[in-house]
Amino acid sequence: MANSKYPKQDDKTSNVNRIREIVQNTERNLMEAEIGKEFTDGIQREIINEQNERRKQSIEELKEEIKEEIGKGKKGKA
Repeated sequence: MANSKYPKQDDKTSNVNRIREIVQNTERNLMEAEIGKEFTDGIQREIINEQNERRKQSIEELKEEIKEEIGKGKKGKA
């Protein structure tokens, strides 16, 4: 049984790795959608464009989150 007397340490490394994996998956989805867009037209193409814009925004936000997590980890080591 774990000793509940001490708080569980927050592992920033696993957070960063998890977020990096999400970024990679989102980038892959964006690329696949761009390829698939070549085979669509009209409304479907516009939907893909909108989704990809949201994906790009998410990627940027996730990259900022990675930087923050890394910064938190460095502060914890000091």
